[in-house]
Amino acid sequence: MSFTRSHDNWSPLYFLAALGSGGMIVTFFMYLMFWIPHPGQPIPVFEDWTGALATGSPLEQAGIAVAIAGIIFFMFYHLRLVAWNIAQYRLWKANGGLPAIIGKNAHTQLLAIPLTLAMTINAAFIAGALFVPGLWSVVEYLFPFAMLGFGALGVWAIAMYLSFFSHVVSNKQFDNSANNSLAQLMPAFAFAMVGVGMAAPAAMSHNAVTVGASIFFAGLFIVPSLFVTVVKMIIGIGHMLDHGVTRSTLPTLWVGVPIITTLSIASLRIDHGLAHTLGLNENAGAPLLFLGTVIAAQLFLILLGGAVMKRMRYFKALLSGEEQTPVVYALVCPGVAFSVSLQFFINKGLVAAGVLAKFGLAYWVFTGFAIVIQVITAVALVMLVRQLISARDQASIPATA
Repeated sequence: MSFTRSHDNWSPLYFLAALGSGGMIVTFFMYLMFWIPHPGQPIPVFEDWTGALATGSPLEQAGIAVAIAGIIFFMFYHLRLVAWNIAQYRLWKANGGLPAIIGKNAHTQLLAIPLTLAMTINAAFIAGALFVPGLWSVVEYLFPFAMLGFGALGVWAIAMYLSFFSHVVSNKQFDNSANNSLAQLMPAFAFAMVGVGMAAPAAMSHNAVTVGASIFFAGLFIVPSLFVTVVKMIIGIGHMLDHGVTRSTLPTLWVGVPIITTLSIASLRIDHGLAHTLGLNENAGAPLLFLGTVIAAQLFLILLGGAVMKRMRYFKALLSGEEQTPVVYALVCPGVAFSVSLQFFINKGLVAAGVLAKFGLAYWVFTGFAIVIQVITAVALVMLVRQLISARDQASIPATA
């Protein structure tokens, strides 16, 4: 993989390519999460998948092999893209790129950096659990360090957003006429990613203090995410109704999909901690209703954005290579998010409630939809990375939409 795009054409939105590849790791992890037994811990670990690989049926072995191969491949992809983007960011900053966007609409693009690095921590946790034997025996000692890592990124993200807000309010540099998209939801996505990472110990730890701290600190970022999502969604849609939308910003119409997935998983993690560790009651039917609502909301956003994209012939332009801005990477996260949401809805919703028999025909039909979306997203990601980053053509490509 040769990354040759000049830093002169770089923008923080290129971090979304790394974010998408990190998300693909999670989609393959779903195979192991829901298809193989992992007694004694809430997620599968090295001993679980290696044992299942040795004793399982040929079909089970094939599923595990695909999952592990996908995780390794996209882990490599993710780390390469993170390293490349960090190097490009330093060059971009040294050449005056940062002052050029401070206080302007593009200022919030910087939130793509902590957003992506939060995904890196998630990916590292998955890799550690799957490839380090015996790691789970010391996992309680690791949770505080994980929360410190997410906390540092969260503080950085909040500081970035406060800088943006104080600049645009005091200097009046924000261009409302150019706010006819949902690009300003980037901070909400970053806060949600930190929040879901903070909530992980709530679902996995057996220590009441750790669970309580996890729930509290997760809330510090989930609430701002909800606030910014609601406010910016209303403002963005209002500006789109007033000014229309440009084709280059169409992918932002689907940004709400990954935000919903991230917040819903955080909610499930918190609920698990409250019910299983802190001993509070849990309504057995609540996950099915909640996850069904999540799927319905995401489907509506996908149809809403897709209708506009179709009318403006966006997908045709994308396939023909006409769309050459990094905002196209915003298309990857909704595919990842919807695939993951479907896996949770099927397994934690339908199967848990007894609506579907696990591994029955109907189960695989529903799961097949999630896998198809996953495969389409993976192909799109690789195609876009080759087109915008790996391409050897050094022609100038606009970095912002």
